[in-house]
Amino acid sequence: MTLQFCPDLILTNGRIVTVDAAFTIAEAVAVYDGKVVAVGSAAEVGSQAGARTRVIDLGGRCVVPGQYDNHVHMLLAGLDALGGKAKVNIATLPSIEDILKAIAERAAVTPKGQWIGTSCMYRGALKEGRFPNRHDLDKVAPDHPVYIFQSGKNVICNSHALRLAGIHSQTRQPEEPEGWIAKDESGEPTGHLIAGAGDMARMAWWRHEGLPAKKWDFLYFDRETQIEAIAAQQAIYHACGIVGVREMGASIDELDAFIEADRRGILKTRMDIVLGLPMRYMSQDEIRTAIDAYFGPKQHVGSPMLRIAGIKLVVVNDGWWAFSKDKLRFIITELNRRGWNMAIHVNTGGGEEPAEAVLSALEEADRELPVAGRRFSFEHGFGLIRPDHIARARRLGIIFGANPLLAWYASARSLRMNEIMEQVRIAKLSEHDPWKRTVRDWGMPLRDWIDAGLTVTGGSDNPAVVYDVEQPFLCQYSALTGRTLAGILMPGQNVTREEMLRMFTANNAYSRFQEGVLGSIEPGKMADFVVLDRDIMRCDAEEVRTLGVLQTWVGGELVHDKLGG
Repeated sequence: MTLQFCPDLILTNGRIVTVDAAFTIAEAVAVYDGKVVAVGSAAEVGSQAGARTRVIDLGGRCVVPGQYDNHVHMLLAGLDALGGKAKVNIATLPSIEDILKAIAERAAVTPKGQWIGTSCMYRGALKEGRFPNRHDLDKVAPDHPVYIFQSGKNVICNSHALRLAGIHSQTRQPEEPEGWIAKDESGEPTGHLIAGAGDMARMAWWRHEGLPAKKWDFLYFDRETQIEAIAAQQAIYHACGIVGVREMGASIDELDAFIEADRRGILKTRMDIVLGLPMRYMSQDEIRTAIDAYFGPKQHVGSPMLRIAGIKLVVVNDGWWAFSKDKLRFIITELNRRGWNMAIHVNTGGGEEPAEAVLSALEEADRELPVAGRRFSFEHGFGLIRPDHIARARRLGIIFGANPLLAWYASARSLRMNEIMEQVRIAKLSEHDPWKRTVRDWGMPLRDWIDAGLTVTGGSDNPAVVYDVEQPFLCQYSALTGRTLAGILMPGQNVTREEMLRMFTANNAYSRFQEGVLGSIEPGKMADFVVLDRDIMRCDAEEVRTLGVLQTWVGGELVHDKLGG
């Protein structure tokens, strides 16, 4: 091995898990101009060092490729990570008492009449065994409109916010998007606005504030706050070994914030931005016009840190349909006709019908413009269990984006708070047995998907669930062992260590059309890697969840360091 240039960096005397085709274990890796230029033994790679080469002795430590998350809402998560500067962060608070205390503290320093919004609620079971309601929120913030961004499109709001939304005892239940206004015995709203009911409120709030609709949360923030949020969440990702993500359902103002962060050199996370049109609010003519207007940025083109990667489509969330099957077929046909890639949230909590509807729509669209090879993705994968559905997805070349971390937490809520979830209809229920419902809603047959020949990627759905820097590989651990806070949902469906690492590295790179430059430690690829405190291939399986991330490198740049390197 003789290089024609002097490497900038050599990491040596380690166990380099390359995740190449043969899953080679090397001792050293050399980097030049942000890319890997040599991988091999300590002797052969070390012989290429020059006077300007920075050499780091790993002392036998394990190195893996930088980890990628297939499904995040990074800017939303970052707003939570700002320590309450933007929204009240309740994402890790496991009790109503804690939630109300945090909201009360914000109300005490917020001018009357101004909005108070929260992060997503803790996705596990709450200590009280129920959810907060408008009466709870009224006690701590009677003079502010308050809403809890409960999860997905569900919200819990106080009486002030209900009045602004125009929702009262006589308000009809929404039909499209489907949803539910939870009411008490006297017919008064409890503050729980589920799916389409939450959409109804958001539309009214946006009109009241004079703001445009967007796909996800209600509140808007100024550009500097957005950029600060991106930087804050990026630091958490780097501390957990995450070097790249797919940002799901971004609005135009959020896209602009990422572009500006990249322009300033702040963005050190490889972003694939999947755009989000608020199609559930729109007519077919409005959707067609919006798609045409959206077709400006080129997909799969951009800087090394930022690319446009398609459009997000949510079909069924917690059992509630976002639109009719006819509208679903229309949207898929129109997006496919224009060559847009699609990330499709097929289903959570809706049984088998959504998968059938989506697959049928894709097969119909495929006859006009082939889908195979386009690397469309099914997000989360929950409910995709039937062998015939898996086979049809395989024929279409669909990638399954599994989210083990979401299953880890959400399964506990479904199992332990089943009765109250039925009362407020936080999910439309077709299965009333708590365990069967938990398995149906959150089980992932990873083994069946992989054995069927599907490409399966790994990720979290952050901030629906949060990254814990004390357990940075918890998501990978759940995939490896099949464990969740509710137990093992689908015995025998866990993956091997090699498969686990490919899910979060090479497979994610493939899903992004970047398998030639990302996802493994090989010459010619970007120098993205993570130094761990234990050997991920040889430690006990239970240790994977607490593996320590000592260093994270992105393009040969040290972005997280606990070694003082």
